Amino acid sequence: MLRSLLLSSLFISSSVFAELVVVVGKDSKINSLDESTVENIFLSRTNRYPDGSKAKPIELKNNNYRREFYTRLTGKSPRQLSAYWTTLIFSGKGKPPKKLDDINMVLEIAEVDTGMITYLDASLVTDDLKVVYRFE
Repeated sequence: MLRSLLLSSLFISSSVFAELVVVVGKDSKINSLDESTVENIFLSRTNRYPDGSKAKPIELKNNNYRREFYTRLTGKSPRQLSAYWTTLIFSGKGKPPKKLDDINMVLEIAEVDTGMITYLDASLVTDDLKVVYRFE
């Protein structure tokens, strides 16, 4: 009984985030990215897209999708991710993506900054954004 309850809750929680996508501004020259590139950009392992242009990852503060995004992308728990960022920051080798207060700020930046990259629910994608990676 407990096992089926756990499996059900796991299915429900993963289906809530089934439409998580990574996006860039519509004028970006980037049309698609693979999982490895997305992971490297968001974990500050690189600040460049495959074409050599600058990648500027941003996130929403208090974003409900953050945990799901990083768990699906890296397999890291929030605690592991926090330790990762602490190590990177103190070693001077990187910093987490810039955090913005609301989706409107993200959309405004996307309109003018072709280097911007973020993740959000597919239902929030506007004509000013281009999906470059979709979680399966």
